[in-house]
Amino acid sequence: MKRFGTTFATVLLSMAVGAAIVGGIAWQRGGSSSTKSTPGSAAALSGASNVASSQGNASAGGGASDFSALYEQVRPSIVRITTGTQTDGPVARGTQGLGSGIVLDTDGHILTNYHVVRGFQSVTVTFADGAVVQADVVGTDPGDDVAMIKTSGADAADLKPATLGDSSAVRVGTVVAAIGNPFGLDGSFTTGVISGLDRTLSSSSDGRPIRGLLQTDAAVNPGNSGGALMNLKGEIIGINTAIENPGGSGFVGVAYAVPINTPKRFLTQLTSGKTITHARLGIAGASLTSDEAKKIGVQYGVAVMTVESGSAADDAGLKAAADGTGDVITGVDGQQLKSFEDLANYIDTRQVGDKVKLSVHRDGKDIEITATLKSWDSSA
Repeated sequence: MKRFGTTFATVLLSMAVGAAIVGGIAWQRGGSSSTKSTPGSAAALSGASNVASSQGNASAGGGASDFSALYEQVRPSIVRITTGTQTDGPVARGTQGLGSGIVLDTDGHILTNYHVVRGFQSVTVTFADGAVVQADVVGTDPGDDVAMIKTSGADAADLKPATLGDSSAVRVGTVVAAIGNPFGLDGSFTTGVISGLDRTLSSSSDGRPIRGLLQTDAAVNPGNSGGALMNLKGEIIGINTAIENPGGSGFVGVAYAVPINTPKRFLTQLTSGKTITHARLGIAGASLTSDEAKKIGVQYGVAVMTVESGSAADDAGLKAAADGTGDVITGVDGQQLKSFEDLANYIDTRQVGDKVKLSVHRDGKDIEITATLKSWDSSA
């Protein structure tokens, strides 16, 4: 195997789509000074709610459109979330964080971002009509930046469940709208379009890649996190999560939302109070170019560039590239791999503890290796 010139992506868990990872991301709660960032350009997590004033593409899709009926339809389902005393450290400290949430059912379950409620056992919820209640943090999915809270003190009249859509049906150019509480401006509404699909960012909690994110130019700002991104039918297609932010705290035209199909996959576990874990292989890999693949004697493949000590890949005996030599993964569970993204996406569909069969090209021979997947919150 030759020395690869291909840029490789770090996969420490479910594996990231390296080319799509934004170099830097600052995750912040609206109104809170606590941030976590990685070096690079920057995406700022609007750690509270959604969309600023109804600027942006108010006439997206052509012509002057009136979205007032859409707003009136969805607004009662969007709440303001305010955090109180943080409890994730040895000393409790007062903080004030702001975010948004989406009412899911008449039992009091509300969907939001994990970074909005991270470190808190209970939060304050304010409904569209101004009613204020307390809610407990129940289920969490830190790796996808999703959390479920539940209130038992809300009046039935305030629990207006939103309609969840199908984010897989979204296309670039789809007109969308957002409702949230940017900078504490409750119930702000903006419109735009889907600007891109399948974007990838690292989560603020454990660095796990959040894949499949929706990109939109609907204005989103700090305080919007956890708020709704919807289609023109009023169906929720995403949870506003982060903004690209090269040098400030305001919106610059690029925002990201967790596709609603991501939390839909785990709704039963989240509402029952579970913490979601995600499968992890534990390698960094690179997609082979066609020329690289031919020289090795394979059609496609993923070169194993590094293997993390103690990971599932390490336990299975995968060998990393050294002086241009190492394993090439050509398939998983009988499915051919054309790229690193294929492998990353497949691992993400599996559960912690699942066994996967890796088809591996090593030293000119094809072998099979079985790996038992670990989780992102494991020691490896």
